Amino acid sequence: MIDKTHIETPAGRTHIYVLLDRSGSMASIRDDVIGGFNAFIEEQRGNGDDARVTLVQFDTVCPDEVVMDRVPITRVPALTRQAFVPRGGTPLFDATGLVIARALEHAGDRRRRGKSPEQVVMVTITDGHENSSREFDRRQVLDLVKAREAEGWTFVFLSSALDAYGEASGIGYDARSTQTFVQDGDGAKAAFASLSRSTVRLRDTARFGLDVDNLDFFQGDKPAEADHKRRARWPSRR
Repeated sequence: MIDKTHIETPAGRTHIYVLLDRSGSMASIRDDVIGGFNAFIEEQRGNGDDARVTLVQFDTVCPDEVVMDRVPITRVPALTRQAFVPRGGTPLFDATGLVIARALEHAGDRRRRGKSPEQVVMVTITDGHENSSREFDRRQVLDLVKAREAEGWTFVFLSSALDAYGEASGIGYDARSTQTFVQDGDGAKAAFASLSRSTVRLRDTARFGLDVDNLDFFQGDKPAEADHKRRARWPSRR
């Protein structure tokens, strides 16, 4: 029987989709998210020009606000305070379903133009639970994610919510590609650094056309989660 978690990756370009929660509770780490995202882009830019980025942010006002669309890594602009303004609730199901639909449209466009498929990595960054979706329910999103995972897409979940693993697994994300972080500056910095390191590893794998377990993004390297557990055990006395 073939192990479908091991996918032969297309040599070359990686498309990084970032689905960013901009709900009101993200306000406490607004500047940390902006700084972390910008540092992530700089590190990916240093890893080569064979990647593109699509950044979509979501809240109850707009579950599918495209900040940048299919931008080559060399030309990705910095995320700013003007662009990332936390507000509203968390329509996680709608946002996930819509970004997958967008990625499928992109993939179809490449196919029609005779271009090779990209290695897709879809990263969700959030601090809360689903609370306001109207178009998609949990089962629909789960089915969408599982279908794309079978095609080799990688889904990553970074969350500071109390039940991050439950939320992620409920929509099909593998525990090995899920990581929690403390919702403060140090926690966000550790989360983005870990994301960047694992993305470089995935890009290197795609670049050389090697097989990859697309369900195991972090490969056990979860420093933000280790920080979270350490601080939960020995909280600051300040």
